[in-house]
Amino acid sequence: MSKYSKGFKIKLVNEYLDGTTGGRDLIAEKYGFPSSTVRNWIEMDENHGFEGFNKKLNKIEYSGEFKLSV
Repeated sequence: MSKYSKGFKIKLVNEYLDGTTGGRDLIAEKYGFPSSTVRNWIEMDENHGFEGFNKKLNKIEYSGEFKLSV
């Protein structure tokens, strides 16, 4: 389970995009976590949109036979 909900991440990205809060560092300070976390969420939004915040469930599992062949 993700530490922060998709809605919370979207809220912070929107806060950053509005520009009224004063930037990434001030948003991170306001909520009490590293500015790199906010930066990652902003980059995720820029690259993938809000769909990038969806939990990824497609874990690839390889058989033992495949692993030995590689």
